[in-house]
Amino acid sequence: MNVNICLIGKGIVGTSLIQILLNKKEFFERKFNINFVVNSIIEIDGALINSQGIDLKEVIDIKENFRRLPYWEKDAKFEDITSKLNIAICIETTPTNPKTGEPGLSHIIHALDNKIDAVSSNKGPLYLEYEKLRKLAKLNNCYLKYEATVASCVPTLGIKEALIANEIISIKAILNGTSNFILSRMTTEGINFDLALKEAQELGYAESDPTLDVEGYDAAGKLVILANELLGWSKKITDVQVEGISKVSSHTIELANTDGYVIKHLAIAENNKLIVTPRLIEKHSPLNISGNLNAMELQTKYAGPILLIGRGAGGFEAASAILNDLIYISKRRGYIT
Repeated sequence: MNVNICLIGKGIVGTSLIQILLNKKEFFERKFNINFVVNSIIEIDGALINSQGIDLKEVIDIKENFRRLPYWEKDAKFEDITSKLNIAICIETTPTNPKTGEPGLSHIIHALDNKIDAVSSNKGPLYLEYEKLRKLAKLNNCYLKYEATVASCVPTLGIKEALIANEIISIKAILNGTSNFILSRMTTEGINFDLALKEAQELGYAESDPTLDVEGYDAAGKLVILANELLGWSKKITDVQVEGISKVSSHTIELANTDGYVIKHLAIAENNKLIVTPRLIEKHSPLNISGNLNAMELQTKYAGPILLIGRGAGGFEAASAILNDLIYISKRRGYIT
């Protein structure tokens, strides 16, 4: 069966998804008897459009020159093409705008309004308008999936289904790899914040403007999504009490180490409160992870703590989470038998 897909955003995540779809094409046909047909790839200044399906190898091979392809339509918008193409699933991978959620928010709303299932790696729309989008998806009998928005390929949201007979009581997590890398370097090497941040930027772990990461807003957005999905809350990012790591000093870390503790930037959801803040944890704590890893400890009613650890960022990591969502929707829609 052919399943038509519209991909919005050909950045690192979008391009990684194209590569995986190309690599696993024969596998999907053999195992699931399904063919994911990408009939449109939307960018900010236009779109690649082919109702019969875009040649993904051609797109990969031409790299950044994809606008030279004959089926590139300048200034074409997602809102313009939905009436012209038969799209079953929209995949939203545009960059996160932490203040407005745009353009991703409008893309998702338009997809759901047109009864198109949606998958997002863009976290902004979910931590700003979770309740609105959830209700809109339900109203239009659509699936809205967003595993890639939190900890990338780590199944932090998908675990809810595996624990359906249990009850998740609280969440304690490390959700930003940049902050964790910086604190890890400060702890192991005794260097100060500025030098650790410079290392993170040189290695590509931190942006030239690292504010969203080091001041805790990225982790706060992810925590909102986690709490809403796993705890059944209805929060927005404005509900989070946020403190970053830029004021953590080498001296403070040294004192903590002397007493058998380390400082980690924790995202905590418990007692109907959301907090992102530097906290002391014991050295032997399972949350004492190093480098740019993410970790999440779920406290459950019947099984105690459950821990998830893995790489929380990266193009292929996020793309693999998107692919899981695609398969999830395809199974429930009957595209996969």
